[in-house]
Amino acid sequence: MSDFNALRQFRLISINVASYHFNPGLFSTLITVALLYTMVSLGFWQLDRAEFKDALQQKIEERKNLAAVDLNDLPESNASRRYYPVKFYGEFDTQHHFLLDNKIFKGQVGYHVFTPLKINEDKIILVNRGFIKQGESRDNLPDIETPDGRILIQGLLDLAPSRALVLAENVQETTHWPILLQYIDLNEINQMLGYQLYDMVLWLDQHQAGSLEYDLPVLNLNSAKNNGYAFQWFALSLALLLIYIIVNTKRKNKIQTSGLINE
Repeated sequence: MSDFNALRQFRLISINVASYHFNPGLFSTLITVALLYTMVSLGFWQLDRAEFKDALQQKIEERKNLAAVDLNDLPESNASRRYYPVKFYGEFDTQHHFLLDNKIFKGQVGYHVFTPLKINEDKIILVNRGFIKQGESRDNLPDIETPDGRILIQGLLDLAPSRALVLAENVQETTHWPILLQYIDLNEINQMLGYQLYDMVLWLDQHQAGSLEYDLPVLNLNSAKNNGYAFQWFALSLALLLIYIIVNTKRKNKIQTSGLINE
């Protein structure tokens, strides 16, 4: 116990500035240093995330303006292919359509229409053709007109839509087409179709054969949020440092008075 009290009473430094005396204890210093290191590290990590997002946003915007290429001429990684413009010939699977539920476009409730497109015997891609409004009720699914035969297709590659809040099972009815989905799961769709889809989806460009209302989401990586978090961490670090200094700093006359009282 005496050793513990000795550590509590131990002072690292003693600095006099004008009428003030800065004399921090060991424990408070160690705790403060650990917290400061953690918070400052988190602040710089958020700045790094913001810089990464800005660079990625710029790269994607530049990528959209590139000339469209064939799927065979693309990089291997999904990240490098995302939002890359592509152009090729293919044929829609007119018998199978998927409706992604809970979409709103220009104040109307409806669906995103996904239709498989056959490029060749080994390559089939799921195409997001755009928005179609809901019928009079959810029981009356819309009729989807689809061009026949081999046509030229152009659009942007993207990852399959991420799952949001799921309010129901994904596939409730598979005996009638089109099939209503709560989210896009390529593996699940592969099992329903009986063939293997390309590992990304295609957002069909406006005015292409088979396109509907164009509803490509705007990608906003929102680096401002990370910059805001970084500012908060740095502000908390500054506040902690000020508290540490204030708590461990006393006026000299108070110290002397305290010493006389103890005597």
